[in-house]
Amino acid sequence: MRQLGHWLGGFLLGAVLVGVMAGQDGTVWRLDEPAAVVNGEPISKGDLLQRLLADFGEETLKQLITLKLLEQEAAKEGIKLTDEEVAKRFEELQAQRADLEKRLGRGRLSDLTLRDEAKRLLLLERLVAKQTVVSEEELRRFYARHYIRYNRPEEVTVREIVVFSFPEAQAIYQQLRQTPVEKLAETFDRLSKERSVIPGFMGTFIYDELPEEMREALRKAKPNEILPPLLVKSSGQPTYRILWVQKKTPAQVNPFEKVRDIVRQDYLVERMVVLAPELVRRLWAKANIQYTVPSLAGTGK
Repeated sequence: MRQLGHWLGGFLLGAVLVGVMAGQDGTVWRLDEPAAVVNGEPISKGDLLQRLLADFGEETLKQLITLKLLEQEAAKEGIKLTDEEVAKRFEELQAQRADLEKRLGRGRLSDLTLRDEAKRLLLLERLVAKQTVVSEEELRRFYARHYIRYNRPEEVTVREIVVFSFPEAQAIYQQLRQTPVEKLAETFDRLSKERSVIPGFMGTFIYDELPEEMREALRKAKPNEILPPLLVKSSGQPTYRILWVQKKTPAQVNPFEKVRDIVRQDYLVERMVVLAPELVRRLWAKANIQYTVPSLAGTGK
């Protein structure tokens, strides 16, 4: 959904006028009623509406037409949105309200506007997903480009002590080797605080996230093994690292066939920025639109 952010901005701008022409409860204004009274002199709702039409009318009509086209196309395709789906997307937009308002550079977006946008976005996503033909070759290429997204490489949980001299590193290594297993964590913590010249790695990593000089030794290491000092350059400075391999988590490989549906969904989401505008342009191009407000004729052309 993040990929449709710039589309959302346009839709929300178009919804401004709709929100003020009707109350939150759906009641329609009487245009002769005052919108404000200034020192006893009224400004009518008709005056307000005239100004809003001049400022936002074209964009608003364009978005209303687009929504109607999406609804009509969805009906042809047998696509129906449930109240639960719209409510869920509405909640997601509510969580992004502050960011959306900042991007649009206007006041607070009403719940009415956000609920309307939830429907628009869902219709776009469903129509694009249903009408887009994606070849197996394209999906396999996408899977290959994002291999790590679907397959978890082997991970290693490691801690280290970093010193500048090999003799000091060797002494620390020998001390750790002679430490009973039940006291290893305590001894490692103490030596790390007392001797390590820079904060060392502590956590779980895939091998490619670690310095290249460490990778081969860590691949061969066994859980709970203390490795002999390794020479590793840090910002051009030679350092010696004493590594404690605490745990290894086996790789999890998911063949393309197993995750194909997920791959297709991710592929469509990534391409939504391109595909959604193309869909809307196609719907506009083949639509028969008759304008009855002369000043707004040709909207969207």
